[in-house]
Amino acid sequence: MEPEPIYMTPEVSTLVAMAREGEWLCADACAFLLGMLTPKGKVNRRGFLERVAVRTSFPKPLHLGGEKKWKRSEVMTWAEDERRITSRR
Repeated sequence: MEPEPIYMTPEVSTLVAMAREGEWLCADACAFLLGMLTPKGKVNRRGFLERVAVRTSFPKPLHLGGEKKWKRSEVMTWAEDERRITSRR
């Protein structure tokens, strides 16, 4: 069964822009950038926060005004490293 398509809502457009060009990413943008979507095509923020952001290998966030932000370049480097590790198995 194929996942449902992602619809370009204003929220998704904002996340895409943040993930592509933003220096600091919120949890939603990190989840989107890492391809973490629900079966209905929505960004899986909870899954990111509970399964990825808590890993000791994942970059530490910057706390800004009560919100966590991750540096885009560090998230991308982490994702590349994870892909290399996974492909070796």
